[in-house]
Amino acid sequence: MNDEKISIIIPIYNVERYLRQCLDSVVNQTYRNLEILLIDDGSPDKCGAICDEYAGKDSRIKVLHKSNGGVHAAWNDGIEMATGEWISFVDSDDWVETSLYEKMLSSPKSEEADIIITTGYFWEESRGQFIRNAFVDPVFFENGSGKEFLQIRAMIRPKGAKTKGALSYIWSKLYRASFLRKENLKFDPAIRTGMMGDLLFNMDAYERAGTVLGLDLCGYHYRITNTSGTGKFDPDRAKKQEYIQEQLFSRVSQSINPDELRKAVESRCLRDIVHNLQHCYFHPDNPAGYKEIVKGIREMKQMPYYREAIYSKDNPYNGLGLRIFQIALKLPWIWPLKMIVNTWNLIDSREKKT
Repeated sequence: MNDEKISIIIPIYNVERYLRQCLDSVVNQTYRNLEILLIDDGSPDKCGAICDEYAGKDSRIKVLHKSNGGVHAAWNDGIEMATGEWISFVDSDDWVETSLYEKMLSSPKSEEADIIITTGYFWEESRGQFIRNAFVDPVFFENGSGKEFLQIRAMIRPKGAKTKGALSYIWSKLYRASFLRKENLKFDPAIRTGMMGDLLFNMDAYERAGTVLGLDLCGYHYRITNTSGTGKFDPDRAKKQEYIQEQLFSRVSQSINPDELRKAVESRCLRDIVHNLQHCYFHPDNPAGYKEIVKGIREMKQMPYYREAIYSKDNPYNGLGLRIFQIALKLPWIWPLKMIVNTWNLIDSREKKT
């Protein structure tokens, strides 16, 4: 079996309640050749002390205490510190099954791979329930074959799936350290949303990797908490997303299948408009008046990348609901958008209760 060292990078901020479970799951891995890098990102609670406590008990653990710079800067710090042949990313409020890394490197094909992909579970804390984050068609992609599949499936939820596939996230994967350094792959610290930073990082990684190994192996547990930022009011969300859309569209021309990827990016952009309406303009905590909300939505619709997505045609990745939403976006009125978003919010709330 492969015995190369794995550097596990864990950025830590304000997760005192969950940190010990995360660290115990990593420290107790059956695969022992680990380097565990704890990046204390200026956490205001007792996380820093917990990190030092664990480092005092296990020589494989190294701790970096730093001022808060965001999760992507912390990931980059970890990449710079890593001395292992492989790099793995773990969120500090998640946990992994203790046999995960041993199983990931048990395949003979792992010696050829630049990236090893597995899957995991969403743990919905409010419901006390696991939802499998299914890997899409696990297959061994060799010599560039399937790269367009990886990029598109990282962008778009598979048809009929209740959750995204594992391809957009950086967790549940191993990246060969020499590959990341050769390609100078890092996270964009300007992006403060973890999931979107993951997506952009993986878009580049999938494009440049020589060999990607997909394993139908489920051993990562991703925690969804009631304090998750995804449902909070964000007055600047549309502007933040405009930068992210710019980054996504810029990767289209670099793809080996640019026409297909552009359609996937446009569909993803429409979904982000939905989220902008949910978490900004139509959010119940939005203090703006009606006229100000209408003005903001109209300005958003004129942003170049949003406008391209709104007026795109014959997109196979847009389901019926998204096609109806696209028609509503072209109308001069705001009330159809409000009705659609209210309907989707109601559906989402009912699904969360079941």
